[in-house]
Amino acid sequence: MNFKKKSLVIATTIILGATLVTLSGCSSSNNAVPNKNIVTMKGDSVKVSDLYKELQTFPNISSTVLVQNLTFDKILSKDFAKEADDKALTKQVNTLKSQYGDQFSSMLQQSGLTNENLKAYLRTGMLEHAAIDDDIKKTQYTDANLKKAWESYHPDVTAYVVSETSKDAATKALDAAKKDDAGKASFEKTNAESKVTFNSASTSVPAEVQTAAFKLKNGEFSDVIESTSSSTGATSYYIVEMVKTSEKGTDMNKYKKELQNVIKTEKESDTTYNNSVITKYLKKNNVEVKNKSFSSIFSQYSTNTSQS
Repeated sequence: MNFKKKSLVIATTIILGATLVTLSGCSSSNNAVPNKNIVTMKGDSVKVSDLYKELQTFPNISSTVLVQNLTFDKILSKDFAKEADDKALTKQVNTLKSQYGDQFSSMLQQSGLTNENLKAYLRTGMLEHAAIDDDIKKTQYTDANLKKAWESYHPDVTAYVVSETSKDAATKALDAAKKDDAGKASFEKTNAESKVTFNSASTSVPAEVQTAAFKLKNGEFSDVIESTSSSTGATSYYIVEMVKTSEKGTDMNKYKKELQNVIKTEKESDTTYNNSVITKYLKKNNVEVKNKSFSSIFSQYSTNTSQS
C-alpha cells in the first residue's frame, strides 16, 4: 500500500472512530450501535451503519452533510428517481467536465470528491433540483406571477454586444464605429462573433447591458456601459449596436412559455423558496432525528421537523 493511500485509510479510520464515539451515546453494547437509528422517516430510516458506509465512500465530507444527503436521497427518490438515474448522472458529469475542462480534476480535489464518488454525490443535488422544479410547475405558474413577469419582460432582440476591459478602450471603439459608415462596417466585421440574440430572461447578457439595449432602435449604438460581475468581481465595459429590436405588444399568452422560464429561473435561485419545498417533503415523510448529535441538521428547512 503506498503512503498516500495508507494515509487516507488512517484518516478514514479516525473519522469512523470519532463518529462511533459520538453515536454510541448511552448504549451499553457497541454491537447495537450499527443498527441504531439516526433519522427515521415513513417506511425507512438512516442507521449508523448507513453513515459508516457513506464515510468510507466520502472520507472528506462531514457526517452532518452525509446524514442530510442520505435522508434526502431516501425521501426524494420515491418521486424523482428517474430524474437522477445513471443516464442523467452521466450527462451531468459530462457537463461538468466540459465546463471545467483541464481544471476538472482540481475542482474534484477542492470539493473533496473523486471520479469514483462524484455521481453518488451529485445524485442528492439532482433529486433536490427535480423536487423544486416539480413544485414550481405545480404552484408557481399562477396568473399573478405570470403578470408580474410580463411587466418587465422584453422579447428577443439581436445586437452586437462587445465588451472591453477598460473604459478607454471601449470609448475608442465606440467613437470609431460611430464616425462614419466605414467605421460601422469595420466594427460589425471585427465583432461578428459578438452578434447575439437575447431577451430579458437571458443570463448571458448583464442586466445593465440589457436595459441599455432595449432602449435602442435598429442601427443605433449605446453609450459605454459599465458592468461588474457578481461572481468574479471583474468590471467590463460594453458597447451595443442594435440590429433588430422588437416590441412585446399586449398579448401575454403569446409569451407564456418564456414567462414561465422567467419564473422558473427566479424561483430556482430563491433559497427561501427552495428550503420551503424541501420542508414539504420532510414533513410529508414524517422525518424525525433520533440522535442528539444531529438534532439541528434540518433547522434551516423547518423549525418544526420532529426531534426525539
